[in-house]
Amino acid sequence: MAGHYAPPPGDLISGLYGAFFEPARAGSAAFFQVSPLSFFALLLAAAAGYALIRRRSTGIPSQDARLLAFFALAAALVVFAYARSLPGMSASPGIVPDMRYISPAYLPLLVIGVYALKHAGLDGNGVREALRTLFWLAVIDLPLIFVVLQVVAGRDPAGQVAFITTLTCIFLAGAAVLYIAVLARRASPRLLAYAVPVLMLFPLAWEVVVDFRFATSCWEGYHFWIPVVQYIWYIQYAIFPL
Repeated sequence: MAGHYAPPPGDLISGLYGAFFEPARAGSAAFFQVSPLSFFALLLAAAAGYALIRRRSTGIPSQDARLLAFFALAAALVVFAYARSLPGMSASPGIVPDMRYISPAYLPLLVIGVYALKHAGLDGNGVREALRTLFWLAVIDLPLIFVVLQVVAGRDPAGQVAFITTLTCIFLAGAAVLYIAVLARRASPRLLAYAVPVLMLFPLAWEVVVDFRFATSCWEGYHFWIPVVQYIWYIQYAIFPL
């Protein structure tokens, strides 16, 4: 528990960066690694703040704004509750394999992130196209990602997490540029239907490939879906042993 972990002195800003983007402890996934769609909540907040500074309309109805403020407050309170631990939280052994201390913030930030996509113009047709694209990405690319991860860092789960984290950060930066371009009407919202599935693929790959291997290699067994997992475990570790 974070309450029993004595963090070293450090900067709050670097602590926030480590918790949300790149943990200092190898082998753990940061907040936006697990839930990259939550990143759009920050983009929506930045866009709304810019509109207010320029004294323009945010384009968000007042009823929606109140709901968004409620979810934002809920997420902020979770982060605030661990403010003292944030400078050293990303180095805590307790966050392996994911940033679990501030996990109650996942849901409210995810809700805001999904609303941010709707606000940018991603409609029902775009959502269907995004889900269709995600399906084919999962079918085609997940087996490929599994093989690539074993070649890159097969005996190093921490290296696998670092590899996926790097890809996630690169695509988050690209998604931020695209989102701003869509809000500025320099790009079609339809493009988000193809960018979002790629971001969703990374946490799926982390969960199915990296986190699965982490869990099944724990000393206590830790099999999620006995006995199905055991057979998969025997097959994959016969091909790619740790």
